[in-house]
Order: sequence, then C-alpha cells, then structure tokens
Amino acid sequence: MRFTMILTAALLATAAAASAMKATDLDIDGDGFASITEVRQIFPGFSSNDFRRIDENRDRRLSSNELNAAGTSAIIGRYQDTMAVVHGLSDIDTNGDRFVSEAELGGVYKGVTSNEFRLIDTNNDNRVNASELYAPLAQAMLNRYEMSGRDLVTIMQVDTDDDAFASFAELSAVFPGLSKSEFDIIDINGDNRIGSTEYYNPATQEVLDKN
Repeated sequence: MRFTMILTAALLATAAAASAMKATDLDIDGDGFASITEVRQIFPGFSSNDFRRIDENRDRRLSSNELNAAGTSAIIGRYQDTMAVVHGLSDIDTNGDRFVSEAELGGVYKGVTSNEFRLIDTNNDNRVNASELYAPLAQAMLNRYEMSGRDLVTIMQVDTDDDAFASFAELSAVFPGLSKSEFDIIDINGDNRIGSTEYYNPATQEVLDKN
C-alpha cells in the first residue's frame, strides 16, 4: 500500500508537468511523420483506434497537420495520466537541430550531471536524440529533477564496488535510515541489488529522500 501511494504521487507529479510536451514530439525520427510505433514509445497504451482517428488520410502515419489538429490534443490528453515523458525534444532542443546537447539538457533539468548525460547518450555521440531522451532509464533520471528541482545522489556515488548495482549495504551507507523492507520494495525484480532503472525510479527516490 505504501509503495502504491508513493508511486501514485510520483506519477501525478509527472502528469502535472506533462502539458509542456508538444504533439509534434511524437515524431521521434524527425521524418515529419509519426508512426504508431513512435507514438507508443511515448504512450505505451496508445490504441490503434485512437491512432486511426488522428490519421485522417489513412496513410498509417501522422503528419504535422494531423498532429496539430484540434482533435488530436483531446485524444492525446487521455493518455497523459500515464505518460512517462514530461518535456518533449522540442522543449529542450533550443537550436532546432533535433538533438539535445549537455548544455541544452542542463538548461531544462537544472543539476543534471555529466555522468548522467553520458548514461542517457547511449551511442556516445555526445548528443541525445529523441529515442535516447524518451528511453525509460533517461526519463526516470530526468524526472527526479522535474519532481525535486535539486541535485540528488547518483547511483555512481552509491556503487562503491563499481559493479553497476547498489547493494543494501551500499545504499544504507549513504541512506542510513533505509530499512531492509524498504530495500525489498524498491528491488522490483527481487535480485537483491538495485540497478539503474530501479534506482532512478521516482518511487525509489521518494523512499530514499526520507532516509
């Protein structure tokens, strides 16, 4: 029950800020259209029927005109309660090159570290594309800043043995009030260690903040 309440609060905080995202951000690859695969990368539960309602010319892709049509916002709005993405690419990409630099990312998410930028930049080209930005791990990390507006302890600081995971001993050394029962709750896959996705989960950060 406690975990459900924490997770619900985190999702509500995310949904409250979701209005910053623009419909055109659904076009992830920048070809001027959004396929249903692209739409579902941001809204996993997006239905085929809703996609067809927006796709007025039935060409199985959404154009800029279709994405910006009056009825589109209403349809997308029904999915915002569960959306993962707070800020779309166009909110962060100030120079319009469809990539996000470390400086641009830091301009929106104050306090994001260079190490976190490198984790998000999975192809190591020193810029973040839409697919990298919308990836679950990237959004879990960035949502920490959206919710709290302050720099928090990173998993690299907790992981003293450099195995890419945080054990209970490592976590409790940094968060001395953390109980084993709380650790078991945030250890979502039950492998007795906390990976990056689990660590940067908003619900996990809520638990750690209290310890």
